[in-house]
Amino acid sequence: MLSQAVYQVGIILLSVFGLLVAGYLHYQKKTTVEGMACPMDGSCEQVITSKYSKFLGFDVEMLGLAYYATILVAYSIFLLTPQAAPTWFVFGVLMSSVAAVLFSSYLTYIQGVTLRMWCTWCLVSASISVGILVLAVPAATIGLTALMAEYAGLMFWISVIAAASGLGTAVSYNTLLFNSLKNFEISRTQASTLNTVNQLTWVAVAALVVTGIGLYTGEASVAQESAFMASAFVVGFLIFNDSVYSLYVSEKIMDVDYRETEDSEIPLNLDKYVIVLAATSLYSWIALLTFKLFELDFTVDELIGFYLLGLMLTTLFGAGLNQVIKMRAGDELPEWSPLH
Repeated sequence: MLSQAVYQVGIILLSVFGLLVAGYLHYQKKTTVEGMACPMDGSCEQVITSKYSKFLGFDVEMLGLAYYATILVAYSIFLLTPQAAPTWFVFGVLMSSVAAVLFSSYLTYIQGVTLRMWCTWCLVSASISVGILVLAVPAATIGLTALMAEYAGLMFWISVIAAASGLGTAVSYNTLLFNSLKNFEISRTQASTLNTVNQLTWVAVAALVVTGIGLYTGEASVAQESAFMASAFVVGFLIFNDSVYSLYVSEKIMDVDYRETEDSEIPLNLDKYVIVLAATSLYSWIALLTFKLFELDFTVDELIGFYLLGLMLTTLFGAGLNQVIKMRAGDELPEWSPLH
């Protein structure tokens, strides 16, 4: 069996490689991307200059540089002075590695689904993040179960805050979207604001996933708790729903003028689903926060059943509301209707 030090050296080498990749991307982005080397016929130039090359105002490659530098310093400390690192530091480094893989998955989804272009160097960086996380398990200087159990209380409250934050950003996102649709158009400025709010939502989702993994690692018996499993189910649905809603559908409708739908080219008429997806997203965040805050005396099957019933009713409501908006756009509502 390889020693712990070998895994730590492997992580150090990966972090150095990651720094080189992120540094190269940043250099090319800030100077010139003409003639940029992009193996396997990738579209590196288009990807690193797209609006998704920034996250909450920060260049994505700069976030990568900060992460890889942190990992390099942290594992150098673990290697040279393994007993010197406090538990909170080890915990933070491990959680950052999980978050980095989730962030890489988010960016990879955007490349494949939203942009439909691939940046080879970005994929290399994502692979490095995965490699670091895989090696981090045997390289840990403290037992993972004991470490996560020690911070279980902190992770629980972080998950509650993340659920509340996710609900807040969902309300903001939907409010901005509906205000835009009142004018039957989504401008570029409004789309930019929506993109920022959407990124905050994904931060909340990442926090929920990271804390969920940590809680399960620290105490596997939480899988027997109804609220934990129901919350995990809802988070899974949110990841699916919002990846379709905010990272695909909303991108396709941001320039739609509802008064000129005949001239709008929306693949598969995806614009008719936006209200439904918005409603189910908002409802799911409310359900998630409810599961987090209240001790509900139900089995996991009952909680998921109640959630799915509400989800069905919310879907019907969203479909009806979308039809009203369409009729209002075409001046098809009867004169007596208060929905004008």
